[in-house]
Amino acid sequence: MEQVVIIGGGQAAASAARTLREEGFEGGVTILSEEAYYPYERPPLSKAVLQGAADANSTCLLGEEAARSQNINVRLGQRAEAIDRDRKVVKLASGESLPYDRLLITTGSRARTLDGAFAGKSNVFCLRSLDDAAALKAAMVPGKHLLSIGAGWIGLEVAATARKMGMQATVVELADRLCGRSLPADVGALLAEVHSEQGTVVHLNTEIESVGGRDRIETVTLSNGQTLQVDVIVVGIGAIANDALGRDAGLETANGIVVDEFLRTSDPNIFAAGDVAAMRIGEGRPARMESWANAQDQAAAAARNILGKEMPYAVNTWFWSDQYDLNIQMIGNIQPEGGSVLVRNGEGKAFTRFSVADGRLVGAICFGAPRDMAIIRRLMSKGYLVTDDALATAPELRKLL
Repeated sequence: MEQVVIIGGGQAAASAARTLREEGFEGGVTILSEEAYYPYERPPLSKAVLQGAADANSTCLLGEEAARSQNINVRLGQRAEAIDRDRKVVKLASGESLPYDRLLITTGSRARTLDGAFAGKSNVFCLRSLDDAAALKAAMVPGKHLLSIGAGWIGLEVAATARKMGMQATVVELADRLCGRSLPADVGALLAEVHSEQGTVVHLNTEIESVGGRDRIETVTLSNGQTLQVDVIVVGIGAIANDALGRDAGLETANGIVVDEFLRTSDPNIFAAGDVAAMRIGEGRPARMESWANAQDQAAAAARNILGKEMPYAVNTWFWSDQYDLNIQMIGNIQPEGGSVLVRNGEGKAFTRFSVADGRLVGAICFGAPRDMAIIRRLMSKGYLVTDDALATAPELRKLL
């Protein structure tokens, strides 16, 4: 019986395993997960899980009963140590060798950490797993002061959650705006306003010059001269692809395991999907995407191609973030070179920002306007031609479909 082994136990692993069964694959499907939990969603970690409104059960994507009913063998607490491509086996830390016919690597990414004075301190946290969330949640006490190092999505979401829980919150960012890699400067500035209005103190263009404390970090001195008393520190300065397993096996890597449009690695029997996959399209540079939507859809596409469907993956660029009561959604190319912008204003600070290139709608940001996204996705799928300012001025966006 043909065997498909999936290394990694997150969103992509669950999506791929379910898709294999939905597509009629009757061979063996095994998920190898280092964690003690069945595959679960990660977006709630920085919000609902920290607030106690969600847990391992409510975030679970493929539970024990569902896995059993679909004949998916989920092996928890199993670390893959090496891939022997000649013998087509995965070597486990336990000493076992697991054979495969097709292998899918969905090992995701890990949080980038701070060394030096921050290393080993009991009140410094990263947030990538349920265990990380449990440890951070226990430290988040109303009235205490939380410092987010990094104004990316994780740092901002945790800061927003801290404020909702009655904590003081400060964000320190080296760059000149929030989410500098993801958002245009004007949108980043508006997001900073939202945080300030909610009582979060944001320091941009700022470094941490020194810290005080022994086992814990008790004070942080900033490059602007301020010294902060802190109780909890969250480091959100990006993620690193967990591609060592593939690299050590001789697969091509470049800030991730390099795959083609079929999610196939440099070994035709091995595929990769999710945060760990660096997809090369044409002659372009391999690029990784770190999002729920990409992990879900890319892994499903990989599963179909494992079964020989030969279907190129159409990149799903949809992304969202919830901060306070604000929902931000993005899709497509939101900063096209040489493009133009149309803005549709909503109530209060809400707006939808459309990106136009070569006369077509190519991307959008919905800032406090979540209902617009479903319409935008349909417009983009139809290749909507922009001939006037109707996107910004039409009484009802739906009428443009």
